[in-house]
Amino acid sequence: MDGPPPLLPYEKQALMDLLTDDCLVVTGEGIPFQNTLLTFLDSFSNPGTLVLVVECPGDLEEWLLEKLTLSETAVVPPKKLTSEVHIEKRNEHYLMGGVQFISRTILVIDLLLKRVPVDLITGLIFFNAHFISDISIESFITRLFRTENKMGFIKALSSNPVQLNKNNQVEQCMRHLFLPQFHLWPRFHVNISESVEKHKCDVVELHIPLTDVMRNLQLTIIDLLHFCMKEIKKQVPSLDADFFVVENAVTKNYFRSLKVALKPMWSHLGANTKQLIDDIRTISNLNNQLLRCTAVQFYAAAHKLRPSGIGASSNVSMWMFTEAFERLLSLSKKRVEQGGSETIERSPKWEAVQEVLEEIKSECGNKKNTLFCVSSHAIARQIVKFIKYGETATLQEDLTCTQQPKSARTKAPSDEGEDPSQTVFGLEYTDNIHFLIQSKDLLIYDQLTELDPTYVILHDPDLFMIRSLEMFRCRRPGKPLRIYFLIYDNSIEEQRYLTQLSGEKNAFERLILYKGNMTEYTDQDGKNGTNPLLQRGQQSLLFEDLEQGKDTREVAKKGKFPKVIVDMRDFRSSLPSILHKSGLDIIPRTIEIGDYILTPDICVERKSIMDLIGSLASGRLYQQCQAMCSAYKHPMLLIEFDEANGFSLQNYSAVSDSVVTTSLQTQLTLITLHFPKLRMIWSQSEYTTANIFHELKKNKEDPNETVAENLLKGSSTEFSEFNQSLVNSLLALPGVTSKNYFNLARKYKNFKELSLATQESLTQALGNKEDGKLLFEFFQQKDSGNDGVAGGSKSKASDKYSKFKKFRKR
Repeated sequence: MDGPPPLLPYEKQALMDLLTDDCLVVTGEGIPFQNTLLTFLDSFSNPGTLVLVVECPGDLEEWLLEKLTLSETAVVPPKKLTSEVHIEKRNEHYLMGGVQFISRTILVIDLLLKRVPVDLITGLIFFNAHFISDISIESFITRLFRTENKMGFIKALSSNPVQLNKNNQVEQCMRHLFLPQFHLWPRFHVNISESVEKHKCDVVELHIPLTDVMRNLQLTIIDLLHFCMKEIKKQVPSLDADFFVVENAVTKNYFRSLKVALKPMWSHLGANTKQLIDDIRTISNLNNQLLRCTAVQFYAAAHKLRPSGIGASSNVSMWMFTEAFERLLSLSKKRVEQGGSETIERSPKWEAVQEVLEEIKSECGNKKNTLFCVSSHAIARQIVKFIKYGETATLQEDLTCTQQPKSARTKAPSDEGEDPSQTVFGLEYTDNIHFLIQSKDLLIYDQLTELDPTYVILHDPDLFMIRSLEMFRCRRPGKPLRIYFLIYDNSIEEQRYLTQLSGEKNAFERLILYKGNMTEYTDQDGKNGTNPLLQRGQQSLLFEDLEQGKDTREVAKKGKFPKVIVDMRDFRSSLPSILHKSGLDIIPRTIEIGDYILTPDICVERKSIMDLIGSLASGRLYQQCQAMCSAYKHPMLLIEFDEANGFSLQNYSAVSDSVVTTSLQTQLTLITLHFPKLRMIWSQSEYTTANIFHELKKNKEDPNETVAENLLKGSSTEFSEFNQSLVNSLLALPGVTSKNYFNLARKYKNFKELSLATQESLTQALGNKEDGKLLFEFFQQKDSGNDGVAGGSKSKASDKYSKFKKFRKR
């Protein structure tokens, strides 16, 4: 490869924008940008520059690495820096320059530990900018970078204009990445439109009418959706009215948006309401099956939903007892009830596919270079069966499979990662027909180039795919490309496609309007050092100096901030970023015990709600608490939840007067009883946690890194040498506590030796005369109860405990 491929006119303009400004680049869905990015990175592949590409999507990263490695114009080959690359090796790569691909977690840790020569960085490139906020790791990286480097560039890319319009996300992204400009590349951009018109595809739109039964089924499904929405509205009247519009319910992201909207009140919702929310997804899937499955397959899917028995109605959704559901079952049966496979209702798209293939064959004499674009492997297998064996044989096979007992059916190949032409029939495929599964893969252009189709049958409408085919045609001037666009007329499929198209168009129009009225902030790019976001201890969090009661700006002038040791694994969260912004110096370390070391005596184990539940279930939390209590004077368990989301230890509908040993409240109570030294802290957000940490560090010295690491390693080794199940039993004995069990377990091999110990020996091990007496009398009472004589034989006691395992694992 001599160098990057030639660019289209709009790509050349986009390249000029990248080279000129620190900017955010927003492209429409299916508008390729990888060639522009490749050319941009190729120009920096030399030892005099260092460009860090942060968190690049996997498929795009592999493609860029391959192309830059093969490029003859790249002086320095690209490098991929992962956790497997040794620290010293990473330092060498940084000094070598060129283009380096790196994860955001590794980069932020290397920046904090001064492993990266920040002054030598030429620039940073970020992806998925629509997810970046004030607490994201990317904004943390740019603050660290811009604080010490005023010359390097920052670029950000996004292909989701709809998300950028939500909650003023575009402004948040630009502010926190220090970007003064943003450039928009929608499909209707004049440069893109001219390129497409110049090399226009021959598009044949086939609007296929639904059968009468399919149309009635679609209306029935809409009625079921309306029923569920009406019931949800009764339970949650405060929900936005847009969620109760049936037209919105057929879009791809409706269910996810509904879950997000209900998240703040989720713990207050009853079981019936949650069931209705899940039912919306079930009913929407029914509509997809109606349009994409055969009549037999849809019949089987619909009847699988029928309640197995009226007596079990307490667990059955309410909509299954409606007249609409009975009509759904009746209509689905009507499509197949006429008997043989010859009379089963066929898929209307099959007839269209057959006509298209005959037209292609009549034009070129065969089906040379014909490509099917489908939404799943299941549809690809269905089309392969239809073309190879015919309609009757395909439907008969479905009917036979449905009528067979479940145990006798042959398991169908999985849809994941399969080539239908190979896994189903063991052929490349008949008559040079190929299949391409639709996805948002940025490298789909390479797949299209390899297949080099002349005819494309777009079986399922997809905005990304149609745009990809248009741009593919622009790169092949003089080569014909005909696209057969198959879509059901007046269907939910058509409504979903048009909604997606108009949604993106409206999003770009709002972004264009925002760009025309955009407010310019002082020192937006942060290169003058006056941007308030670069000032630590300001903005959303203000704290006082630990000693003098002054603002943390005074501490900053001294060049010294309080220190906190943070476990490297916790850098996946946003808390380290907030702590650093609030005026704490972060020291990344690999910690065996705890997540945050605030002082020599204070260790904090941080848990989210889901992590807390998982840790309690696995028993890991008990071990973590025990390790902290053994190593630190003030161990703390921080439980953090999101203030924007509803939270309760137990769902309101599940509250009962009885004590359940597996409940979260019971397990937390046992933890507090078992570890009296442990302090439990509840925090409603990362910002509240930062305030708590500052309060805990007031008038306290900073943790010593060397001492802390040695202490942690020692404690971890000692703690891990015991069998925890036996330690639990040991802690249940009188006189044994979390403070003294350690010496007891190390002095005695097992319960047999412990039961034979004298009172003096136990007192010495426990460090307390009363505890030693309690434990000694416990064993004496157990012995006397067995022998009938006070102070009975020790041999009996030794026999009693002889079957116990050793306290130590080794």
